[in-house]
Amino acid sequence: MKYLLSLLIVIGFYFSSFSQCIDVFGRSADCPDANDSLVVYNNALKVYEFYEKNPDYIKLISVKLTTAQSVRDCFYQLQDAVDSFQIRWQLRERVLKGEDLPKVLLPRDGKNIPMSDYFVYIDAYHFYQRELENGILNTTSPFPVYDIRIAPLVVNSYENRFGHDGFNGDFVNVALYIPVTVKPYAMLTDSEKVVREQILSGNIPKQVIKKKTVIATLPPKPKTKKQVDTTILQSANIELVLPTIEKIPAPKIRKAIPLDATPIYYRDWLMGYMIKRKFRKFLPEDEFYWALPNWMVQFLNDDVALEKYLRIKWGGYYDGLYTD
Repeated sequence: MKYLLSLLIVIGFYFSSFSQCIDVFGRSADCPDANDSLVVYNNALKVYEFYEKNPDYIKLISVKLTTAQSVRDCFYQLQDAVDSFQIRWQLRERVLKGEDLPKVLLPRDGKNIPMSDYFVYIDAYHFYQRELENGILNTTSPFPVYDIRIAPLVVNSYENRFGHDGFNGDFVNVALYIPVTVKPYAMLTDSEKVVREQILSGNIPKQVIKKKTVIATLPPKPKTKKQVDTTILQSANIELVLPTIEKIPAPKIRKAIPLDATPIYYRDWLMGYMIKRKFRKFLPEDEFYWALPNWMVQFLNDDVALEKYLRIKWGGYYDGLYTD
């Protein structure tokens, strides 16, 4: 019951106009309304359909996000994945320009993958992001949409072991909304209300639920919330397979970089993050630190030159180096 209450606080009581809502980071936010829930619900159905019924992918594990901190860490990892994709993009560009970087592989077509195929910013609350992994990117998969006021419930891992679709070896680690838990309450059937209550109270039903449902195509990439398409399209009966949840601890990760940290670049290379007024430089334990050019490594290790540059760039706003 405590988990149910905390989840409802996270997603906000959009049906109570007077309520004060927060996002997954604990910050004050506008309450999500029925349209916000519908967009997430429609998209969740498409993503589940793709991975759960795709004959090439098998599900390896499903980890439930049971606390506010686990949800927050999940969104931090999503941001870290965007940063790592940006670095992968830079490395591919260097290979395409003739550099010999043996650890860097190009896609089969020999072209770089644009950022817009992996991550798209929509507005202050919404963004598209394919997954937490980006070594192999299956761009034929539905583009998951996330709302930072609505908490995903699971992180599922899938692997493409058969490759009929040309993506053999693709490992997917994706944060998912269970559709019935984000469907607007007014649209729920009586049986769906029972299933929803069971899931949110921690009792995931293991049986396959057959029901008539609705599927909508992914809404267009809007610049504002008003442009989000929330049209519902009727479909034939489908089987919605609820994931089997395994009670395992969440993986340990380094202290996450806050989502609102500002990435700082030097000569188009990520050198660190401005966290409030302090600079957190790129560290050897960070992914892709090995790929930094020698001049960048030398620059990061020269605290005098680094301090001088940051003082020139940020002036009195800069308040020293950040330590974890």
